[in-house]
Amino acid sequence: MLTGCGYFGYYKYPKSVWASPAEVSKVDFPDSHEGAVQLTGAMLKAIDVAMNDFLPPGTNPEREKDPVLRCLEQRETYHATVKQVREDLFFVSFFADLSQCAPGALVLDAGADYLIDGRWRILGRR
Repeated sequence: MLTGCGYFGYYKYPKSVWASPAEVSKVDFPDSHEGAVQLTGAMLKAIDVAMNDFLPPGTNPEREKDPVLRCLEQRETYHATVKQVREDLFFVSFFADLSQCAPGALVLDAGADYLIDGRWRILGRR
């Protein structure tokens, strides 16, 4: 039986963490955006909608005892591509890069493809 706010699908998003002044003093902002990848706001929203379905907020990788499963439950494990098919249709793909958290692990199907419409609804997943 579910109890509390989880029953209603409530999830409190964690506030972003800022680095200490000592850590900040060791880095500088780049002088330009040369070589950067530009995503539109609509593309970012489409990725966000798909990711929230693929790995919902509140997923807790620390619970997993198996290192590969723990790796697969971390958002930072995944790379994403997004293609705007037309003005109101986005194709979003996630694929895992286990090299940092589970080197040498072989997982054949770690990712997903989504179609997201311009009203931010999931039209399909495979």
